[in-house]
Amino acid sequence: MKQSKSFTTDVLVIGTGLTGLRAANEAAREGANVILVGKGVNASVDIMGFNIAIRPGDSEDIYYEDIIRSGNYINNKKAARLLAEESTKQVAYLESIGFVFDKNDDGTYHAQHPIGSTIPRLIHQKAVSGIEAIKLITADNEKRGVRVQYPVMITELLKNEDNVIGAVGMDLKDGTFVSYLCKSVILATGGCGKIHPISTYPKGIVGDGYAMGHRAGAELIDMEFLQYEPCCLVYPEEVIGQPLPTTMVMAGAELYNSKGETFTQNYGLHRGNMQKGELSRAIAAEIEAGRGTKNGGIYYDLTMLPHDYIAVDHCIFYEPALAAGLDITKVKAEVAPAAHTCLGGIKINERCESTVNGLYAAGEVAGGVHGANRIGGSAGAETLSFGAVAGRFAARNALKSQNNVSADITATYIDNHKQDHFAKYNRSGTLTSDNLYEKLSMLMHKKVGIIRDNEGLLSAASQLKKIKSELHNVAVNDLNNLIMLYQLENMITTSKMQIKSSLIRKESRGVYFRSDYPEKNDQEWLKNITIKQEEGEMTAYIKDCE
Repeated sequence: MKQSKSFTTDVLVIGTGLTGLRAANEAAREGANVILVGKGVNASVDIMGFNIAIRPGDSEDIYYEDIIRSGNYINNKKAARLLAEESTKQVAYLESIGFVFDKNDDGTYHAQHPIGSTIPRLIHQKAVSGIEAIKLITADNEKRGVRVQYPVMITELLKNEDNVIGAVGMDLKDGTFVSYLCKSVILATGGCGKIHPISTYPKGIVGDGYAMGHRAGAELIDMEFLQYEPCCLVYPEEVIGQPLPTTMVMAGAELYNSKGETFTQNYGLHRGNMQKGELSRAIAAEIEAGRGTKNGGIYYDLTMLPHDYIAVDHCIFYEPALAAGLDITKVKAEVAPAAHTCLGGIKINERCESTVNGLYAAGEVAGGVHGANRIGGSAGAETLSFGAVAGRFAARNALKSQNNVSADITATYIDNHKQDHFAKYNRSGTLTSDNLYEKLSMLMHKKVGIIRDNEGLLSAASQLKKIKSELHNVAVNDLNNLIMLYQLENMITTSKMQIKSSLIRKESRGVYFRSDYPEKNDQEWLKNITIKQEEGEMTAYIKDCE
């Protein structure tokens, strides 16, 4: 059991989703040696397309304005501009490696109309854009010599003074301790949706990157903003949490409560002005008022839409539901909001550099791009755009870096982490990791969900503190328990950041709603909340938007 392996490279990319793959590819194209590691779980397969301003009548300026307006004007403006401009370049990149976008008869790119966009912008290959992009970039990475290692869980970043110099973790197949030394680290670990019991994300996406970045001294921003996907299946059981895209609302699908009434108009929403956060709150309010279905949702009626639009163009959503016995082309689906995208994360600049030397972040683990609300379809564009930028600048930093750390110092760092790792093994206790996971998950669902208030948040902070105090009493008698213990530590840190930021922001904005402060307050809160570790304590600052 007490085996270990070590590796050296120029750039270490942590996360094997589309962001990590794109970052690794760009770094390799810059001439860097690259190792790509990850737990082997990602949500990128659900990416149905990419918001890119490339069609007639659209422009990068229009897209930028959509991003800022949707984000309620607290976005990092440079990051929002980068998304609008860099995403355009990704079309040529994808096509150069063999990606074929769907096109209209006149040769223009076919586009879906995502919720929150002023015009159709989601260019795609049917509904399998994420799957196809993963396949093609993976193949190109192989050609370029990117070394891929998974399933590997990175548990901590290595630092020497103010520089990140690598990472340590474990091979999830057998618990072997692994260490990596490098000149640049890119975090592409995704979000934290699976902290919540009802989520669109696969098991394992629990905020690892947020927690590791925080412990390494990086600043995080906007952690109070958690976007819920409005329309996710609540029945049948096999597909609970699977999203049914809101592009279908824009295409003419209807939402009904259990009385058969359309209700979005009662909340001032119509297809021309709807945002995901507002729709999620409207659906939650209908369910809370007793107008939900027997399975705890509302009805999403797609039956008026063309069969092939659902069964072919949205096949990655249609086929799993059909396999579970639900044909959404014939009967209404029962849906409710599910935890989806954390809009906050590690603070980055236009080069994807964090506030710690040598540490880069891209994709959902990075914050500030979307502000208080994300347009549907921009997650896919973000993975490619910021993955490319992070890979480019991380490689350039690595190739010019003179940061050579003493072998003796490095060995000491790694040995200390190794001893901590093996000390967790074969630990006795009266609790199981599943006990605490369920307790934490339900706490965040009930107290730090779509609707929040001061009393609930204070209660959540108190209960989270108690959960943390119980970590030492978790028994670890196999590899799965050890993995869950590491994840629980990260979940607690990430949850604490979300609660702390939520207690500070006394208003409602975008996806963030405080029932005790239900109005948006631009006079006082056109600001960002930044979290940072100082002298071992989590501290928060209110700062003007950049």
